[in-house]
Amino acid sequence: MTRPLSVLLVDDVALARDRLRVLMAAMPQVRVDAEAASLAQARQLLQGRRFDLLVLDLVLPDGRGWELLQQQPALAAHTLFVTALPQHALRAFELGVADYLLKPVALPRLQDAIARVRRLAGLAEPGEDGARTLAVPGSGGVQYLPLAQIDYIDMAGHYACVHVGTQLHLLRESLAHLADRLGDGGLLRVHRSVLVNPLRVQSLIERHNGDALLELAGGAQVPVSRSYRCALEAALAARA
Repeated sequence: MTRPLSVLLVDDVALARDRLRVLMAAMPQVRVDAEAASLAQARQLLQGRRFDLLVLDLVLPDGRGWELLQQQPALAAHTLFVTALPQHALRAFELGVADYLLKPVALPRLQDAIARVRRLAGLAEPGEDGARTLAVPGSGGVQYLPLAQIDYIDMAGHYACVHVGTQLHLLRESLAHLADRLGDGGLLRVHRSVLVNPLRVQSLIERHNGDALLELAGGAQVPVSRSYRCALEAALAARA
């Protein structure tokens, strides 16, 4: 069996730590190895050892949780923010955190987030379920989009544009990172700047040199590079 993720749990409220510890105790994929009630305690623990996962509250007695990530940016991809404040989700995702969970945390959401981190860390078991939702910041807090509802994702500058029907959601995340963590959920890379949901493909329009356009349900068209054609055609054949 693959080893569990070593977790550092940071929250100044003892009852909140207790709740998260109980939830994680039911998950063999993780092991809470240390706890901290402040940024200062967390920094001290991080100096002495390496953790696979940082579960971090946003508001702590000696500062905001993202101060830790600003000082140590490499931690962000291995961090789950757990907070009661939905309005800071965009800033958290801009820092590159793995997920942003709202209190009180439900077990399925925590399992989903941890499965994503395990897969990115190369610790997922064969056949272990991957994420089936994508967390995106919105005006009312965090939204969790079922991957099956996403039409496609393309890039605009440093932002990933997530298209769901007529809705557009922005994430400050690279397409390569999204492809790694969402590929198991059915989204397929068809271009260096495009992920697509094969279930939304209506037709393939040939272009020159093996490139093509995909026409999706709803009328959107996205490019396909010849280097991704084989994987795309296999996915479309499996769908039939």
